[in-house]
Amino acid sequence: MSTYVFAKFKIHDRAGYDRYVELATPIFMRENVKIHGSDDAPKPITPDMAADKAVLLEFRDEAHYVHFFSQPDYIAAAKHRDAASTISAIKFERFTGLD
Repeated sequence: MSTYVFAKFKIHDRAGYDRYVELATPIFMRENVKIHGSDDAPKPITPDMAADKAVLLEFRDEAHYVHFFSQPDYIAAAKHRDAASTISAIKFERFTGLD
């Protein structure tokens, strides 16, 4: 069953965040992570959702999610993200109630 990650970012170092994107994008592609959304100007519906960037990722399943975030090259890239932004993220499973 698909596992999703929604993340929103407050970016305080655009150059540092751009370096993360440069390093991480090929890893997402190599590992076949689906990027369903990536917005540099998301519009919050509620005040607590204000962000400079929002992304929605899909992993094949929980094992794929764990595998991806344990990759040494992604861990190295994420250090740039963490230094350049504050992230809030949530993981959730695909809705299957209508299948």
